[in-house]
Amino acid sequence: MQRLQNRLLLAAFSLRRRLLCTTTAGAASPPARFVAESYLVSNCGLTPSQALKASKLLSHLQTADGPDAVRAFLAGLNLSKADVAATVVRNPRFLCCSVEESLAPRVAELRGIGLSTPEIARLVPLAPYAFVKPAYVSRIAFFMSFFGSFNKLQSAIRRDVHLLHRNLETVVEPKIAMLRKCSLAVRDIAHVICHAPRLFSGSEERLKAVIACAEALGVPQGSRMFRYALVVAYCVGRESANAKIELLKSLGWSSAQVAMAVAKMPCLLTGSEDRMRRAVDFLTKEAGMEVDAIVRGPSLLKFNLERRLVPRLKVLKLLKENGFQRLGNRSFYAVACMSSDKFFDTFVRPQAMIFPPGLVDACDPAHAGKALAGAAS
Repeated sequence: MQRLQNRLLLAAFSLRRRLLCTTTAGAASPPARFVAESYLVSNCGLTPSQALKASKLLSHLQTADGPDAVRAFLAGLNLSKADVAATVVRNPRFLCCSVEESLAPRVAELRGIGLSTPEIARLVPLAPYAFVKPAYVSRIAFFMSFFGSFNKLQSAIRRDVHLLHRNLETVVEPKIAMLRKCSLAVRDIAHVICHAPRLFSGSEERLKAVIACAEALGVPQGSRMFRYALVVAYCVGRESANAKIELLKSLGWSSAQVAMAVAKMPCLLTGSEDRMRRAVDFLTKEAGMEVDAIVRGPSLLKFNLERRLVPRLKVLKLLKENGFQRLGNRSFYAVACMSSDKFFDTFVRPQAMIFPPGLVDACDPAHAGKALAGAAS
């Protein structure tokens, strides 16, 4: 089956190449000198500024035969014009690749490790360099197995386009071994790599510093939150994390309360200081919550203030004012954590007539469901 797919792909490529060559020959009589800049704009979908920059790497080309062959091959993989443009912008020399010696063999190898044609097509604009050498295929196979899916690998490459450049034996595997010593399971390490892939490009000393920073946040190794603490320690850094911890203390939180909240939800420290301050002020002053209650449910500080917390509190207050004590006496934490649909069906839809239209729209999943669904923006 795989051999048949490869033959069909090459056959489609040959047909498309002939069509491109025929079109080019018909349009140019006598043959015109190859001008990379205009070719990139008219045939690859680049903007003039992108083409100007990319053309410098294609100035050695005398004809469009090679680029036409590559474009025909990509068409056989069903890449859109936008994906072709993204591929060329990321790596203009991709148009110089040999289809027979490089692209077709790499596609065959990628199919051999389990990638489908649509997945290969999604990989091209993300990591066109992966189609140049066989070494990249083995790295893709490693990360596919480690992450458990192509989608997670794709997400990691989006965060770090150089992920596949890293040598597995000398760079990646030693750092994985270090994280294993932190009592992290494979899926926990995969989470760290997926969300902070550049952590694996630095030195082992840098990783040790991140591990120490995660522990300093009060999240012990072996806890289920340690993987999140590692991502926070890398992305936020010790100085910024300490500044946010001090901010919470300045808002009336004790050291123990801060430590408990961070241990329950390390990503609490990823928001801006202004957002954190406004959320605490709203929850304590407007919603009347005690700090201990916020500490027990720190996710409140990650919910969107204007699109989630404020409209829901207004609904609860209006219910109480209109005598719906049973509904209006729910804890604000429980109400804030409800899905947008459940909140609307429970609190808004049955009593919609007592709410201002603007408030109903803010709580209606048909209008604001995307903004309200599942928390933090």
